[in-house]
Amino acid sequence: MTQVAIQLPDDLSKFVEETVQAGGYPSTDDFFISVVSMYKDQVEVRRSEADEAKLAALRTDIQTAVEQADRGEVIRDFQMDDFLAARHREHTVLKSA
Repeated sequence: MTQVAIQLPDDLSKFVEETVQAGGYPSTDDFFISVVSMYKDQVEVRRSEADEAKLAALRTDIQTAVEQADRGEVIRDFQMDDFLAARHREHTVLKSA
């Protein structure tokens, strides 16, 4: 286990000591381990919720694309390489002008 030294304002130090003395935690180490663990859990939940929101948005976009394709709203015979080459040529012409 790694040891970490911190300095607390007097009011927080008093709060920690009172909490430990009241039987809330066996020691100040246990108090801080518990607090940091709870914070870590909260951060992981928020991170997970953000990932779920991104995934839901992606699923919505995919479903929209599938529905458009089902209605025939797609570009037939689209060649990405040709498209990018044409855009590159246009950019080169505009840049040299």
